[in-house]
Amino acid sequence: MTNRQKNGIGCLLLAAVLSCVAINNVIISPAIPVGDASGLGVSRLVGAFLPPLVLLTLGLWLFQKPKK
Repeated sequence: MTNRQKNGIGCLLLAAVLSCVAINNVIISPAIPVGDASGLGVSRLVGAFLPPLVLLTLGLWLFQKPKK
């Protein structure tokens, strides 16, 4: 296993942890509900899940085998 693949696994694990934190912040303890009329709830939802999505994408890119 190369260092690149190890870094990919690390990014995937960090994305999983950040997803759990985002779920906790958005669903379990909502300061602003998602259905808020001003749209702040949807913005908060997108902002909570954007870092895990970026890390998931980076982790999958790093974890793939190099092309020959």
